Amino acid sequence: MIKFFRNIRKKLLAEGNTSKYLKYAIGEIILVVIGILIALQINNWNEDRKDRKLEKEFLVALKETLNRDLERNLASQKVNQRALNSMGILTKHIEQDLPYNDSLKHHFGAMSNFHFWDLSESVFESLKAKGLDLISNNNLRDSLALAYGNHNKSINFAGFRYHDYMDHAIFNIFNNHFKEAWGNAVNSPSATIMEPLDYESLKSNKEFMYFLKTLPNLHYYKLTTPLKDTQILLERLLFLIDKELKKLD
Repeated sequence: MIKFFRNIRKKLLAEGNTSKYLKYAIGEIILVVIGILIALQINNWNEDRKDRKLEKEFLVALKETLNRDLERNLASQKVNQRALNSMGILTKHIEQDLPYNDSLKHHFGAMSNFHFWDLSESVFESLKAKGLDLISNNNLRDSLALAYGNHNKSINFAGFRYHDYMDHAIFNIFNNHFKEAWGNAVNSPSATIMEPLDYESLKSNKEFMYFLKTLPNLHYYKLTTPLKDTQILLERLLFLIDKELKKLD
């Protein structure tokens, strides 16, 4: 092709036809520019195709991770609801001045059980390393950044604050009123027991009753609300990812 154009140029120069030569030269330049633009467009198309393929791979991986996080979140909420139920049973039992029965040791054990679950960050961190701009949908990209940024930090903060409150109770309240904290945890972590040293004196202990009545309130702010908000966020992210994956198919 280059030899063909060179021969044309030589012929025009040999004829001394300057006007035709200039027109040809301009035409050749235009063809070269068009060729470069087409090559760039093809290259851009190939790069975009590679980016969309990689985006899809990340979205599939994120979907798997978020589904696991949602399962753990819902499981945590069930554990925490059982703890709340036990708090209510204990409060009602004590306020009605009912006698001790063997089932209460299970409720004393369950009242302080709790789970909280933040978001697994490994896939998102890999995505960040590649560049969040790889996610073409602005809404989804912003939602992911929010979820794995401030929201995840707030879940951790709330959960660890509740954890600290329980630690304080074990060494400053439970130690004065129970034989041990979370008995049977080694054999069955979800079915711990706590036997009161003296149930009658426990019922009239102001410190313990304050703890028992305050615990559901703390539970609401540090566990129930953050976990429920996270569930809603996870479901929204999964919806957006499914929607985007359909576009990429």
